[in-house]
Amino acid sequence: MYISDGIIREKLKNVYFIWGRGKTTIANRLSEKYDFYIYKTDESRDRQMLVANPVDQPYMCRDYLKEYNVKSFWELPKEVIADREINFLREVTPMMIAELLQLSAKHDVIICEGDIDFGAVASIASHSIYLCAKSDAFDWFERPDHDDVKEELEQRTDLTEEEKQAIIDNAYAAVSDNDDFVPGWVEVFGVPIVHWNDYTGIEKTTEEVANIFGF
Repeated sequence: MYISDGIIREKLKNVYFIWGRGKTTIANRLSEKYDFYIYKTDESRDRQMLVANPVDQPYMCRDYLKEYNVKSFWELPKEVIADREINFLREVTPMMIAELLQLSAKHDVIICEGDIDFGAVASIASHSIYLCAKSDAFDWFERPDHDDVKEELEQRTDLTEEEKQAIIDNAYAAVSDNDDFVPGWVEVFGVPIVHWNDYTGIEKTTEEVANIFGF
């Protein structure tokens, strides 16, 4: 079955996509201010893993740890991590869209924040923004939903301190974003860009996003 982009876009016209760096913080502030429903793609990934199958979602079902004989995801080569993420998002995005189509009928406004197959979604998104950051304070592993990575690593007794640090360095290299960098697809699809830095202020950035979205 094929469903045209126009039909999906119409069904998702009350979904507002936030991409880039700082998306969780801004989504939470918008929800606090306007009482909007937040759809977190990180949480959706966990749900979709429970129903994924190796025929339709081979990358989602692939056992990378066994293949590379490692005990944790962040021990994988950074190139493998990047490749896995690209293919994982390609497979999980249709599953996320199916959820959003259901939720869009239940909520007046939905803020969707998190990683997704941006190139695929940009063409069906009526509302989206890209947060472009230049920040020295941002630390992916200090976020509440990511801080367990370091904690679990510290508890391992099969690694030396040097080996633990090497894994952390590899993880940073795998997830690091380029500061003040806008991916090509953002401009191709005409996605509005909001720039922020350590001195901008969360409230100012939230207000700018709200104005673009017309809240």
